[in-house]
Amino acid sequence: MKMPLQTKLRHASVAALLVCASAASLAAAPQAVVTPNSTVPGFGDRLDPVADSQFVEQEFSISGLARKYKGTGTLGADGKWAASVVSSANPYNTMMIVRRPASAEWFNGVVIVEWLNVSTGYPLDVDWSMAHEAILREGYAYIGVNVQKVGVTGVQKLKQFGNRYAAMSIPHDDISYDILSQTAQAVRDQAELILGGLQPSKIVATGHSQSAMRLLTYANAIQPLDHVFDGLLIHGRLATGAKLASSDNLPSTAAIRSDTKVPVFLLQTEMDSALGSGTSKQIDTDKIRQWEVAGASHADQYLLDNIVEVSGRDVGWVPPKCISPYNAMPFYATQIAAIHHLKNWMSTGIAPPTAPRLQGDWLGSIKKDANGNALGGLRLPEIEVPVAKYGHANFTTGSLAFLDLFACVAGGNTNAFDASKLKALYPTHADYVAKYTLAATAALLKGYIRPVEYAKGMARAQAANVPQ
Repeated sequence: MKMPLQTKLRHASVAALLVCASAASLAAAPQAVVTPNSTVPGFGDRLDPVADSQFVEQEFSISGLARKYKGTGTLGADGKWAASVVSSANPYNTMMIVRRPASAEWFNGVVIVEWLNVSTGYPLDVDWSMAHEAILREGYAYIGVNVQKVGVTGVQKLKQFGNRYAAMSIPHDDISYDILSQTAQAVRDQAELILGGLQPSKIVATGHSQSAMRLLTYANAIQPLDHVFDGLLIHGRLATGAKLASSDNLPSTAAIRSDTKVPVFLLQTEMDSALGSGTSKQIDTDKIRQWEVAGASHADQYLLDNIVEVSGRDVGWVPPKCISPYNAMPFYATQIAAIHHLKNWMSTGIAPPTAPRLQGDWLGSIKKDANGNALGGLRLPEIEVPVAKYGHANFTTGSLAFLDLFACVAGGNTNAFDASKLKALYPTHADYVAKYTLAATAALLKGYIRPVEYAKGMARAQAANVPQ
């Protein structure tokens, strides 16, 4: 007996729906168990600035069974990477810190989930340090989650917290990608617990430096499977990503895949571009944007000042003395602008403004102007109207400990112009302020800085002793 065409179509539709439902259930991140920790402040708390801004800070433990992936096929330079699950029952237990508006009226609907940086051996909130002023004033919710093994072992070494973190365990970093997915999924499914009932409309993943490398891999291989983030901000990436598994072979330079379904904002300093010149080949699309900030260093004075609040208090680390002062380019202002654009991009589909790339020579080195500053790139008023040479070559004056070396090298340098050079560039203070005003206004109109950072820059220029 022949089946009527209408019945065939109905059965085919049902079958297709079942296949889609099955695929969705396979792709969905597993459910994590989230538990509030002690109300006593723990590692990395930022209670002082949070409490002053109608925000609430709370620490949670997040645990569950995580999937381990490996790359499949060729992991090429185009970033169109495929991944498969090797195992799906790897237990983990880690920490996350939530900083959120105290009430719905202060919440803008966007949750920023930071892949905490563990380069120092401890989980540090680098992107919070760079963007916290905007997070607090504009009503974002923030979650910093430790997804790597060294972050667990580092915190467990700190005697002042007793056995608070004794139950934490991440057996290896291969499951870090899934822990990140499970965190975002938990924010959606357990908002009542995690966000105090605030309802998220968009969730963004951020990460800096080594976290940015892993987030690049996440964007290329895991986000297309899990679909848990609405956008990604990758800050200070190096040339390629991190491996999903030790057997993976990655290219020396990798792009963000051009078919990404969610917006990806790549924010690079001059140092990042200089050390990974291949990253400048990334192509802007309606879903990908890359800014390269002239004169900026991988870390800088602003970042180190904010990190030492935690690392100095909880770990006892003090930034070392370096040959030159740390880089003073206000890179943080561009990160604040990038987050603002990403928020609008996710909501409206309108991509952020583009920015010129840094100018390189045939060897891949960045070209310099007569003042020794970079040519091209996103240009803040501090480099358009300079009072110093901004670079990324620095070294310690004494200690060769890893953290001290890292801080000086990554922290870059600022070499102030002498009085005669300042007088030649800016005959009067009014001349300097007028030139700065023109450059700052141009940066504001191009969308490279926000009005608050514009006002702060203007105040610095007006107070500056230029010329001496």
